Amino acid sequence: MAATKRSPKSPVDVEPGAVFAFRTSPLHPGSPPGTGRFGALAVVARTPEVIVVAVFDGVWDRVPALEEVREHRVLRRRRFAHTGRPAVFACGVDDPTGLTGLTALGTAPLTAEQTKLAAPYLSPRSVGTSFSTLALADSDVEGEWRWAHDREALLREQEAVEERRRLASEAEKERYADRLAALTWEQLLSETPFERWTPSPPFPPAAFRRAAVRRVHQACRELRDLGPEPRKPAARKVLKSLVQWFNTADRAAGWVIETEEREDISLVLEELAHVAGHPSLVMEADAWREW
Repeated sequence: MAATKRSPKSPVDVEPGAVFAFRTSPLHPGSPPGTGRFGALAVVARTPEVIVVAVFDGVWDRVPALEEVREHRVLRRRRFAHTGRPAVFACGVDDPTGLTGLTALGTAPLTAEQTKLAAPYLSPRSVGTSFSTLALADSDVEGEWRWAHDREALLREQEAVEERRRLASEAEKERYADRLAALTWEQLLSETPFERWTPSPPFPPAAFRRAAVRRVHQACRELRDLGPEPRKPAARKVLKSLVQWFNTADRAAGWVIETEEREDISLVLEELAHVAGHPSLVMEADAWREW
C-alpha cells in the first residue's frame, strides 16, 4: 500500500503553488472577539532564505475549498492610507507562522498575476519588495474586510490604539532621558547593541551584526580614551569613522541596512555623542552616511 502523503503544516514547508486557509483574529485588544472569518494565501515564490506569499481577496465564514479560493485574485490594500498595493510579501523560512487554524488546501498553478507580483522578490535589491511575518496575512484580510464593512468602529479602535501608543511613547521618552542622564562608557561597553537584529532575513546576517557590535565597542573605547571632556573635533573624527565603517560594511554585504537598522544605528550614534559631551554631532551623521 502506498504511503499517505502528509499535508504540510506551514507555508514555509512547501513549494510555490501551495494554498492555505486560516482563521482571522481580532485586529486590536478592543476589537470584537471571534471574527468568524477565514482568509487564504498562496506561496508564490521561494528562495533558500525566504518564501513569498500572496493573500487572496476572498473572505469566508468557514474553511474554504481550494476551488473556491482559486476564483479570487490577490488582495489589494485600501484601508487607512493604503492606495491599492497588492498584499504580497516575503518572510523568513524559519517564520513561526502566527496564523490561527492554518489549513493546507492543496496546490494550484500560479496565475499570471501571482507570477508577476512574485518576480521582484527573485531579484536582489528590487524596489517595492516588502518583508514581514506570515501573521501579516491575518491583519490584511481582517483589516480590509472591516474597512469595507465596519469602518466607523475600526476607526474608533484605531484612535484608541494611537492614543495608547502616544502615552507609551511619552513614557519611553522619559525612560530614555533617564538612561542618557546616567549613561557611561562602561555601561555601553557592557551592553550588546543591535540585539533585535534577528532572524536573518529580514535583518542582516549574523556575521554583519557581530562585526557591527565589535565596531561600536571599538568606537566607545576610542571616545573614552579621549578623556572626560573630549574636544569636539576629536569626537567627530571617531563618530565619522564609525559611520563610514557602516557605509563600507553595508556595501560589502549587499546593502542590508534598511529602515529598522538605520534607526538602531542612529540611536547608538546619539548615545555615543551624548556620553562624549557633544550631542549635536549626531545631527552631522546624515552628511556622512550612505544608508
